[in-house]
Amino acid sequence: MASSAALTTTHLPRLRAGLEEWRKKQSLHAEFATPLSEITNRANGGGQRKQQGKDVVVAFRTRPPLENEAETKFAAAETQDAKTAEGAEEQADTPQSAFCAGITVKSAEPGEFVAHVPGMKAPQWSGPTLAHKTFVSDLAFGPDVDNEEVYQRAVITDDLLTLALSGGIACILAYGQTGAGKTYTMEALEHRIARDLFSVAKTIGRQMRESEKRGAASEADQVASDTNSEEEIFEFSATFLELLGKRAVDLLEPADGLPVDAQGNPIRKEVPIQEDKSGDVRPRLISTVFRSSEELEGLITAALAHRRTSATARNAASSRSHAILTVRIKNKLLPYAEEGQLILADLAGSERYEDSKAHDKQRMDESRENNKSLMNLKECVRAKARMANEDGFVHIPWRMSKLTVLLKPIFDPESRQASRTLIIAHVSPHIQDSTHSVNTLSYAAPFKTSPPKPRGPAPYDPTDPRTWNTEQTREWLTAEFTKRARAREAAARKVAEKSAARRGKTPPPAELDGPVRLAVDVERLCQEGMTALHFGRMYTTEFVQRCMEVANMGGEVTPDVVRNAAAIVFGMMTYLTMTAKTRTRNDIIKSRKRLALDEVYGGISRARKIAKANLAIPASPVLQIYTDDEIAQVAESMGSRWAETINEAVAKGETRWVDAWDAEVAAINGMMESWRAANKG
Repeated sequence: MASSAALTTTHLPRLRAGLEEWRKKQSLHAEFATPLSEITNRANGGGQRKQQGKDVVVAFRTRPPLENEAETKFAAAETQDAKTAEGAEEQADTPQSAFCAGITVKSAEPGEFVAHVPGMKAPQWSGPTLAHKTFVSDLAFGPDVDNEEVYQRAVITDDLLTLALSGGIACILAYGQTGAGKTYTMEALEHRIARDLFSVAKTIGRQMRESEKRGAASEADQVASDTNSEEEIFEFSATFLELLGKRAVDLLEPADGLPVDAQGNPIRKEVPIQEDKSGDVRPRLISTVFRSSEELEGLITAALAHRRTSATARNAASSRSHAILTVRIKNKLLPYAEEGQLILADLAGSERYEDSKAHDKQRMDESRENNKSLMNLKECVRAKARMANEDGFVHIPWRMSKLTVLLKPIFDPESRQASRTLIIAHVSPHIQDSTHSVNTLSYAAPFKTSPPKPRGPAPYDPTDPRTWNTEQTREWLTAEFTKRARAREAAARKVAEKSAARRGKTPPPAELDGPVRLAVDVERLCQEGMTALHFGRMYTTEFVQRCMEVANMGGEVTPDVVRNAAAIVFGMMTYLTMTAKTRTRNDIIKSRKRLALDEVYGGISRARKIAKANLAIPASPVLQIYTDDEIAQVAESMGSRWAETINEAVAKGETRWVDAWDAEVAAINGMMESWRAANKG
């Protein structure tokens, strides 16, 4: 049984002796495989960077103990418990406030932390015990590793800046107990990223310019390419959001004139967090364009000054909320490519009841909301880890909290952007916090087994705009605007026929298959590189305006005609996108049900066995006997309809209280009979 922090403090001498005895038997490797100077040279362009090829990198970090920290955090509770604790006589030999390490770095790379968890012997409670629990990660930073080395080994080595500048998503999460050093690490990383972002952008921009010159078609193209500097290739913008439970606010919103709460924090306007129709999550925040490292540094400093902090039992300036800095990077050479993102999330500190029981109501509520969102993040982590070991669909509940909705790019299995996530789990160095350290390390370790995200374009589906490339988008737009033109012709023809009938004349025959004049120039509307996803992110008015700019005005094509046609076409595209998303989710649910049925009933293979054994099934249709080749032939010829027919039959059977096995047998039997009847002769 784990002991409390106060009880642990009373038994420090015996625990320290047990820890020393354990360490003498261990082989510790606290050195990293690559010297720091070599990583720094790579970052400055002095060599090929290391590519780990992982989507998720896990790092552990513990800080050194602060001066007099043990006295201020544990002495009061120790004094209270010392009156009743056994073994009080041995406390006189050792200062009660002496530090005892609760974490040992067994290996730096790959990372390995050992948490030393004190407990009590049962059932006589004769004295303290010490359990040693090991946790594995990619990197492990001990108390002697400074912020610059953490940045070089975790951010630079894994090319997070290069990934974001290349149109990918780079995410850094700092997690851990209140007072474990999360904000200290994250602020240091944010300022170092601001320091290096433009230098890395300049290097990548130079490489892109050089490749552009080599592929230039003419000398004029080369001259035009030389007119722009490398820095002008990228456009940078930043948002800074604070999330407390379900309430999100903009940290870049000016605080002047805002009301304040009981603790003096400004009460800011709540920002809604939700998906748009294309599946993106982009809260309405103040997006600030910055053009230098100094400007980004100023934004970070201003936003952090507005972040909610309060004094707690564990930390005099505890962060009471999640702070998420998002840097978006647009490549002007590829205007329709996905924007790169750099997401830096300093998560609120997790707290035990023992740490927050003396707080006021507001801070208790804050702790409760923070722990709730962190628990949901943990469920998402576990679900993502299970995907590595299960072939079937695994549901990731990222829609269950605002925090995980904001981190959708990490968890969404349908995401097509390359992404990489660095999670740094912070733990306290004190043995009194070992129990919480174990929870933190258990929380972060499953990230290491996360599988790669899907890569490459999605398979083409004519009914799903999310899968269309530029040519397929143009084909669909041309067909839709052609339908609108044909409808206009048909309406004009009806008017002409009625007018001719009133005059007693016969109108000339219409050319039903002749060329039509489209309301817009589709090739100018959908330029090279654009897809239906880019249109899906627009509002209706924006799409209509784009159509007006490339309209084929003249004759019967008036501005009203263009606006009406554009609105109808955009509505059709939005409908197809929403229908495809719903259909995909329904198919996933059906596939999960099918997997469960196969596990319980054995699927088609069991149907064949029962049919061949000629077993009688009560209340079930009589199974015909078919060969394996016949069943395989029918299943292959029907494709997805084979499984759809079975799933539909099972679903209908459930609504009528029909046994699932009976419904499945009936469906298989019916399909095989139909096939045999069609192939008689």
